[in-house]
Amino acid sequence: MRVRVSILLPGTDVRIRRPGPGERGLWTVAGLVAGSGHRDPAYELRHQRSGRSRILRRSRLRLTRSTATRR
Repeated sequence: MRVRVSILLPGTDVRIRRPGPGERGLWTVAGLVAGSGHRDPAYELRHQRSGRSRILRRSRLRLTRSTATRR
């Protein structure tokens, strides 16, 4: 079985799966949280419209637009 872990780069646009109160809309990845682990890393996110900051695990995020280029 192959495990595929995708690292989100800063500037990547994401949406939140099962959004709670105040978590709707587009979010931009600000960076990886240090010491968050390899299986389900945590990311610092910024809301595009309001500028709020939130830290969430990769499993709660849905990729919308990536900044990575394909080769």
